[in-house]
Amino acid sequence: MELLAAAACAIAIEMQQDAQLRLRPTCPAAFTATHAAVGEALARSADRRQVTLHLGRLTGYPWLSALLARQASSSRQWSERVAPEAYVRRALLGMPEFTALFDPPWRIEGLAVQSVRLRPARELDLAQGHPVPPERLLPYDAIVSVNLVR
Repeated sequence: MELLAAAACAIAIEMQQDAQLRLRPTCPAAFTATHAAVGEALARSADRRQVTLHLGRLTGYPWLSALLARQASSSRQWSERVAPEAYVRRALLGMPEFTALFDPPWRIEGLAVQSVRLRPARELDLAQGHPVPPERLLPYDAIVSVNLVR
């Protein structure tokens, strides 16, 4: 395991067998730190055509957790009755900030989402002026793994 100090947060990069990579932020990671760590992890996989990158829980990346909650707060597709894993998968794949983490020649082939956590809107950092009932449950966290190919 090696720590990559990027911005104000270090992110541990673990290389495992079978083209498995795992990121472990030591503190809440900003977009810049996350992008740098993903780039470094993928650079270490230059001899591979396919890798799985385990991000872990989205709460380790507050920028991504907040984007997910904000998107769900204004989405007509989100409902507490919808399968939360499927919604989060679609939301992340459609989010330019998320897909921008994976620079060419890498592209997302698949996205595994598990253990989605919901929280009332009143407890989340949402944009001001958006009328969301304070009790409405929104996704803000999940365990995420990305399958990448080149």
